[in-house]
Amino acid sequence: SRYAYVPSLPDGGYMIYLLHGDNEFEKRAALAALVGDADVVRRDGEALTLADMQEITIGQTLFTQSSVYVISKLSENSDIWSRLSELPFDDDKTVILLESKLDKRTKTYKWLQKTAKTQEFLPLSDRQKPQLISWCEVQARERGYRLTRTQIGTLIDRLGFDQLRLSNFLDQLALAENITNELINDLVPLARSENVFDLFVAALSKDYETVHSIISYLESESGVDGAYQTMGLLASQATNLVALVLSGGDNKTVAADLSVNPYVLQRLSSSARTVDIEHLRRINDALFQADLQMKTTGVNPWLLIETALVKL
Repeated sequence: SRYAYVPSLPDGGYMIYLLHGDNEFEKRAALAALVGDADVVRRDGEALTLADMQEITIGQTLFTQSSVYVISKLSENSDIWSRLSELPFDDDKTVILLESKLDKRTKTYKWLQKTAKTQEFLPLSDRQKPQLISWCEVQARERGYRLTRTQIGTLIDRLGFDQLRLSNFLDQLALAENITNELINDLVPLARSENVFDLFVAALSKDYETVHSIISYLESESGVDGAYQTMGLLASQATNLVALVLSGGDNKTVAADLSVNPYVLQRLSSSARTVDIEHLRRINDALFQADLQMKTTGVNPWLLIETALVKL
């Protein structure tokens, strides 16, 4: 695994570990591998006082001469974080710091880079989707069932690349007697971005029944406030479409220029081939007018969105 090289706890002498990054699953796995069966004391770094921290680093315990402390979010406590390098540490103390995002410009981070054993756990990216699919296959088998690669792809598309979130959902699936596509669809409905993509494509295809169906679903799920987020996502899809049409369907160039997932552009390409410049003007005007009316009138914003999409 990616965390297998995390060293074991020291037999003697103080040690500081820094495990940081947004990949919560691998960070937790690394922590478990690091502490093993050790007696661990967990503390919330945000709630600590300087006196508390000094008790951790140099205080004596009644029952053991060696303590392992796991402290989360200490960087959120500026009073302690800024003075961490000044604190004395007992030879028998082990302190493991768990952090998400860190300001790598701070004096404390630079000190930890020199003093502590550090490891950053980064979230997986779109390019690592094949590895994530394989990881999910293994995780499912370890839980006693199998998923097809198509089913796993659906889970990733809807739940994202968060391994912890995926792991928790795989735990839920282990409770099901029969895992089907229908069950997955029921448990993990389309993400809003997926629904809006389908909504935009349906409008371009003049599939008004699907447009109405998706609008009704989104309105029931998110209420009035969700309409404004949906309009933002539609505007994003329209921008991608404009770029594809003006580039002559050059997915790679558009993906690089707009920092857009190539998979999204590939799905939009077939629609782009049926759109010309005049059509783009109508699309942009319809969405602009709907957005303006949503901000200046009391009309149901979902009705304004649906009307705009029919005009496409």
